[in-house]
Amino acid sequence: MADKSRRPLSELRQGETVQATIIRHQPWGLSAELNAYEPVGASLDLIRRGSEPGVRRLAQELPPVGTTIDLVIGEVRTWNREPWIWVDLTAPEPSEG
Repeated sequence: MADKSRRPLSELRQGETVQATIIRHQPWGLSAELNAYEPVGASLDLIRRGSEPGVRRLAQELPPVGTTIDLVIGEVRTWNREPWIWVDLTAPEPSEG
């Protein structure tokens, strides 16, 4: 039986904040699982996005594997290998204190 609690990938929108669980640290960044969506490849490239204030802060606090955090959908890409859709994540802007 299909898991009806997961949203379809067609609902992914650039700029949307999502809950993501860190599943792996990579030399270039983080791999993550989007909690509310159907399974899809997702990652945050700390090197490529390192100039963004939210990403800089996240890189300093590097969350451990298994941690669930808020991330932002930077881009949804399709490509010619599995997984067919890849979600390029970024970090939310730091809130003003």
